[in-house]
Amino acid sequence: MATYIDIVTGFLESGKTTFIQNILNNGQVSDFNSIVLVICEEGFTDYDQELFVQKNIKSIILESPTELNDDLFKQIDAKFHPDYIIVEYNGTWDISRLLGLKMDPDYRYRNVFFISETGTFRNQLSNMVTLMHPHIQNSNVTVFNRHETMAPEILKKIVQDIKSINPKTKTVFAEAVAPIQALNPYFGKPDNQKNSPLNSLIKLNLFMLMLLCVSVILIFSDFNDYHYIQSITTIFLSILIQALPFILFGAFFSAIIQLFVSSNWIITQISKGTWTSFLIAASAGFFLPICDCGLVPIVSGLLKKSTPLPQTITFWLASSAVSPIVFLSMLYAFPEQPYLAVIRVITGVVIGIVAGIILKLAHLETSAVIQDSRYFQTIGKDILDLKFEGTKGKIEAVFAGAKSEFFRVSKYVIIGALVSAILQTILPQTLMHLISSNPLLQFMIMVAAAIFMSTCSTSNAFIGKSFSNNFSTIPILAFVVMGPMLDLKNMLMLSGVLKKRFLIVLATLVILEGAVVFSTLAYFL
Repeated sequence: MATYIDIVTGFLESGKTTFIQNILNNGQVSDFNSIVLVICEEGFTDYDQELFVQKNIKSIILESPTELNDDLFKQIDAKFHPDYIIVEYNGTWDISRLLGLKMDPDYRYRNVFFISETGTFRNQLSNMVTLMHPHIQNSNVTVFNRHETMAPEILKKIVQDIKSINPKTKTVFAEAVAPIQALNPYFGKPDNQKNSPLNSLIKLNLFMLMLLCVSVILIFSDFNDYHYIQSITTIFLSILIQALPFILFGAFFSAIIQLFVSSNWIITQISKGTWTSFLIAASAGFFLPICDCGLVPIVSGLLKKSTPLPQTITFWLASSAVSPIVFLSMLYAFPEQPYLAVIRVITGVVIGIVAGIILKLAHLETSAVIQDSRYFQTIGKDILDLKFEGTKGKIEAVFAGAKSEFFRVSKYVIIGALVSAILQTILPQTLMHLISSNPLLQFMIMVAAAIFMSTCSTSNAFIGKSFSNNFSTIPILAFVVMGPMLDLKNMLMLSGVLKKRFLIVLATLVILEGAVVFSTLAYFL
């Protein structure tokens, strides 16, 4: 049976000790026979020793981060054989030291709770963002106490601050830092929940619903519809078979670059705000071969540091076009038209630089378009922040990073391939004829597809190639070049940092630029 570990982190006097004592008094942990409390910071509130005796709770005090090593949980297991472990973590320590520890497979992290006093949170965040961000980013629940006297608009801004750092975390304003009813599900036993009668019933209902849908299709449709299913499957699999091997190679290449190539010099040059910095910003993506969604945290971090807006936007728009992974994907997807890879680089750079120059000429500053919530992640080790030591550790880090990149990108390829296969199969031939004879309509459709399909820049060349039977080259180029620039999911993520009105204006500017660039290009292709 698994031994679950809950981490409670936050600064001194945030209420971690009281929170943990409420957890230990909660009926959700009453079934454990042996509980270990790892204390990394001794606060001003003492633990109830009678509770420790009553529930067989043992405590370990760590004085220094160096005591967090791979033998920690082995020693705890050998000495106490715990059923449950709580770590009261020091908010000034690097949480990756704890999360990066190697441990027995039977030991599993379950929750990371970030605890804060409501009244001091925003001030601490503005002054100690480098310390707080990793803890919030890795938390699945953030708990705020002593909030009763705070104005509702302040509480709303705090939630926005948290969501701008970690959109997936749950924010709870608790009474006296108690694990209120809203937190009880986080203390359940996952093994039991997976096979609970309710979950089994939900799965059964979903299966029956799917069976009913298939039955209705078979009863009320022509059996020749099987031909369409077969066609969709063939197109879908052909796209995946072509794309996935390249994505796997790209994932490894991307992980290696992210781990061993520093981007500090590039970021420093962009921050200067000179005219030549536009060229550096436009070419910076060559040294950061990650997909467009991976660029969002870097762009957000730059904006939060008041990096000049024109150069930062140029960096964002052009980076996906000059990425070596993207260039290779174009060569691989269009082997009979290798010049399209060069065109993708040139058009992406032109659109990015022109957009930046327009923003500079308009004297638009970062402070004018950024949200009031000005707290976001710091620029660290690019996107990938993995712990590794020695040759073996570096190899493990590369494989871990490649795994993360591969599975993150693959889901977009699968969704995009399925949408492409369905559209190519079911659209009436009359409609396809109308589309094929109207370049402007093709351009509009592919731009709309670029926005809503939200395919990854490192793989959207394969999706674009799948439309080549029904669309001409220029609209397909517009799809692959402008897709990362207009990606809806990226826009939504950046809306936590940039004002929505500015994002709409920027998207409109990019579409107008794209129309001019690709209309001009149409005369030469």
